[in-house]
Amino acid sequence: MLKNLSSEDVARILRVIGIILKRRGKEDVYTGEYNGRIRVVIVPRNKRSIPSGTLSSIWRQAGITKDVAEKIWRQL
Repeated sequence: MLKNLSSEDVARILRVIGIILKRRGKEDVYTGEYNGRIRVVIVPRNKRSIPSGTLSSIWRQAGITKDVAEKIWRQL
């Protein structure tokens, strides 16, 4: 199970599925197309460890499950 992912780790996973950085700020905004839908994903910036509830929200916005995110992370 994925725990203690940083903002940069989440960004790497999003890049693999084709969701790229659009705008930086207090929170980074990532956009891209995944599974035929345009996705907008908000990721907190400069966090060493993102809470599990926030990670769940990020995966939901990206259109992937925790299992898919974990599989991608293990391949990196």
